Amino acid sequence: MKLLPGGMICCLMLLIMIVPAGGAADPNQYSYITVEDCTIRLNDEDAVIDLNYSIDEGIVLLVHLLGGKSDLKQKLGVIAGYPDARYQTIDMDHATIVVSSVSQNYGEGSYWFPAHTFGIEIPPQVTVISPPQVNRSYNQTSSLPGMGYFGTKAQV
Repeated sequence: MKLLPGGMICCLMLLIMIVPAGGAADPNQYSYITVEDCTIRLNDEDAVIDLNYSIDEGIVLLVHLLGGKSDLKQKLGVIAGYPDARYQTIDMDHATIVVSSVSQNYGEGSYWFPAHTFGIEIPPQVTVISPPQVNRSYNQTSSLPGMGYFGTKAQV
């Protein structure tokens, strides 16, 4: 039986979707994505998350050819722990994710970033930047504690 090009594309898309999401050998791997590191920049109520990762070799071509970025976005949302976030950029090795209203505003420029759990363990490092005062680094972690910080909108 001859498989039509459209049918082949559907089969390849199905293959991308059924790649197992859990049970990966590495704790920093989710499905076909292996996370290298993560930086979270807290900016008043919002957060910008930079994820550096690699995609399994056999899947990269499928994502490129079939436009599987929607599947990639879904999986990165699970990894970051923010499935409904907005993507500023998304490439084969890096994504910038914007999460609005992630922190609570306590007025007069003070904010609280609540405890957060990622979808996987992120090695070697998660860096949280809350300008202008402190950078916090966490190694081999799947969660962050809540933290207070001062933002850029200090009220007078």
